[in-house]
Amino acid sequence: MKVLYEKHSSESTPAFFYEGRQLFHLHLRGMEINATFHTDFKSRLRLTENQSIDWRLRDEIRKRTWAGFAFESSKDLGPFMELVKAKYQIIAEETGAKPREERPIAV
Repeated sequence: MKVLYEKHSSESTPAFFYEGRQLFHLHLRGMEINATFHTDFKSRLRLTENQSIDWRLRDEIRKRTWAGFAFESSKDLGPFMELVKAKYQIIAEETGAKPREERPIAV
C-alpha cells in the first residue's frame, strides 16, 4: 500500500499495489467511499472472460483501463474484492510468483 496525493485536489489517496502494479486506489470523502480499479489490456481481457466475476463489474472494466466503483454498503465490497483477487492471481501467474500458502486463522 502507498499513499498517493492527487495533483489537483492535494487529497491523500490510499493505493494498493502488487508486484509493482497498481490494483486499485480509494477516494475517501466524508461518508462516501469510491474505488478506481486499474488494469492493462491483457489482464482486462482475462478479467472480462472470467465468469466467476459479477457481470456488472466485467462490463465496467470492459470499457477502459480503469473503472470507478462506489460503495454504498458493505455488500458492494464483496464483488469488488473478487475482482481484485482475480487480478492479483493474474499478476502472480505472469510474474511466476508462488501462491501463498493459506494458513488457518487462530481463534
